Amino acid sequence: MVSQGVRSLRQLRAGDSACVSAIANHRTGAKRLADLGFVDGASITMVRSGKPCIVRIDDRLVGLGLGHQEVILLSA
Repeated sequence: MVSQGVRSLRQLRAGDSACVSAIANHRTGAKRLADLGFVDGASITMVRSGKPCIVRIDDRLVGLGLGHQEVILLSA
C-alpha cells in the first residue's frame, strides 16, 4: 500500500518535480533504475508524460515505459 503523499512517477505531469522515495517492485529492474540515478532522495522533473515518458534526473534525460513509471514512487 502506498502511504499518503506518495505517488508513482506515472502521476506526474510535464513540468512537475518530485523526489524519489522508493522502487516498489524489485523484480522490475530496480538495480538498473538505481544505476540511472533513481535512488531515495533524487530530484526528478517530468519533461514529457506518456509512454514513454521523459524525465530529467541530475543532468540527463531518461525515457521510461509504463512498467517502470508505476514502480518509481515519489514524495512531494
